Amino acid sequence: MGRVDINGARIEEQDLEMMRGSLTILKHVFSLVRSTPLEDAMRNVKDMETKIAQRYSRKDGKDTIYIDVIAEEAISVGSEGSRGHIGFFHGIYDKSGTVITEERGKVGEIAIGAHTPVIISDPIDRSSYMKQVVEFYRDQKVGDRKLTVNDTIGEAFDFKVNAIGPHKAMREGPNSSVTLLKDNRIVYSLILNLFNGDIYIASPRGVYKGDIRKVTRPSDIDSEIRFNKDELREMLCYTTDQGKYESNRKGTHLRFFDLYKNAPSPTGPLRFTYLIKTEEDPPLPVGVIAHNGEKIQEALPNIAIAFFSNQMVGYKLYCDRGSQEFRAERLMTPSLQDSIYNGDIHTKGIKLAFLSNYTYPSEFRDTTAFCHIDNDFAFTVLEGMRHQEYCERILRPSS
Repeated sequence: MGRVDINGARIEEQDLEMMRGSLTILKHVFSLVRSTPLEDAMRNVKDMETKIAQRYSRKDGKDTIYIDVIAEEAISVGSEGSRGHIGFFHGIYDKSGTVITEERGKVGEIAIGAHTPVIISDPIDRSSYMKQVVEFYRDQKVGDRKLTVNDTIGEAFDFKVNAIGPHKAMREGPNSSVTLLKDNRIVYSLILNLFNGDIYIASPRGVYKGDIRKVTRPSDIDSEIRFNKDELREMLCYTTDQGKYESNRKGTHLRFFDLYKNAPSPTGPLRFTYLIKTEEDPPLPVGVIAHNGEKIQEALPNIAIAFFSNQMVGYKLYCDRGSQEFRAERLMTPSLQDSIYNGDIHTKGIKLAFLSNYTYPSEFRDTTAFCHIDNDFAFTVLEGMRHQEYCERILRPSS
């Protein structure tokens, strides 16, 4: 199996081919989602034919809407003549693989081993926010233009982006992500902002951004991301005023950081964008990104971004016994032995076989946090937590 050199990074040819496949799939998702009429997009899966309703009904009882089904199909098995990841596994690796998604759970090979190619995907993150946007602009006059149920999601998105501005759109957009795991390692991650077409890629060559409308291969995504190195003290994670998430935040000692409260429902895969250096005045105060007992398929794209940036330190946290909380009968912050992490990802990789223990991605959650290595305040606090054995370091710059 050969390796190729891309901008100084050595990547296996098969993995590069798979990366191209993932990009092709996300271009297809972008086109499908944005061209869907508003009337169709919000249909509930419960109102569809029985076979589809059974396949895509979420195990946690939350609603699945038609737009979720469109993205899930495209990413897993393919749609409208476009291959999904299951087809690419066979064509590129000549073996079966597994796609783990929000609604369907596992598609493909069920017994996951160290060498099984696995795509973990959040086909549409923030679909409830997407629903709010669509409902607001449906039959809503904007300037001299009035959207109707026959207009598309893309047109509603364009109105919203114009209303909130480019920086909020960069961070708040509904998004789609795919992360490839293989040979007990993170191979790459692609995160697509469905609002504005931003496509991010995290791979051995670094972290880059492009426009999904203009790129055809991974190397076309060529604008290197600059992360903020300032000593910013606030942390962004998902929590609630009270309840399980807040108990988990306090029990894992994330309470040592001031909570950034201007993103009451922060995106999952796009959360890293709060650390991107921009020209905003004043700049955002966020210096730490955390996932607070949250689903791994939302956290892994951020872990991949931090890992391949070679600028971040990251930690898997533990929770005080008296504050431990459960979702779907699983700990929100498990022990290291019961998590996907082994310790330092650079040297120990991850535990792919761990994923065989679960049939639905919402069952595996964890608490992680990362910051820029040059953010002295955040780094000092997190290292202090590590020395107190409140957490385990899983990310560090490799040189």
